Amino acid sequence: MRDVLVLPDPQGELVIACDSLGAIGPKEGDEVAVPLRIATQFTARVALAEVLSYGAEPLALIVTLSVEPYPFLEEAKAGIREELTVIGKENLPLLFSSEKNMKTLQTGLGITVVGRKTTVSPPPLFPLTLYALGIPSCGHEVLRRQGAIADLRDILHLRSLTPFIIPVGSQGVFVEALHLCRELQAKLHLTPPFPYSPFQSCGPATVLLFAGREKPVIPIPPSKPIWQIGTLEPL
Repeated sequence: MRDVLVLPDPQGELVIACDSLGAIGPKEGDEVAVPLRIATQFTARVALAEVLSYGAEPLALIVTLSVEPYPFLEEAKAGIREELTVIGKENLPLLFSSEKNMKTLQTGLGITVVGRKTTVSPPPLFPLTLYALGIPSCGHEVLRRQGAIADLRDILHLRSLTPFIIPVGSQGVFVEALHLCRELQAKLHLTPPFPYSPFQSCGPATVLLFAGREKPVIPIPPSKPIWQIGTLEPL
């Protein structure tokens, strides 16, 4: 199943997604040392990617920070703004909460995005080819491969070509491919060899899975690969 909660709404469907992060940030107890702006940016990317790939438009974004508001609140806002600017949602309503009673030793945060879908996705026209966009990356790899991993721009490009898109995170490409098969009531025929492991964690949605009739032509840099996973046929 997708990592979204879908609720009926008079205008269509309310779509809710969330993501959490721990031990990645600027605190002394963190396992991966990065500015909070970066940690918040990528956590927001995951939740936004889930909502956008479902075909919904974000309505609001909520941030829960398990660190002190000063100086970290402004850093978090900067990371959020960076991702929202990519999708033209700079004025999206935001809500923040932070830890005001305790001094913390390790970074923790959660982000929730609420969106709405007002359109109905068409049924799949089989056979379809299943592709992955981006190189599976996690931890320090994410920063080293920023030009080779999926981002929100890629989702916007793909949405104009196919409604069948799923961001891939810690479960890896193969598990998310099975989720898409269940959603489309399809069976998957793998087409190895693969240039990257379909079982590796993809961290903060560094890969996008999508299904289409043919390999799309979208404006991405040569460093960001599109690789075939297999073909989809009806059950």
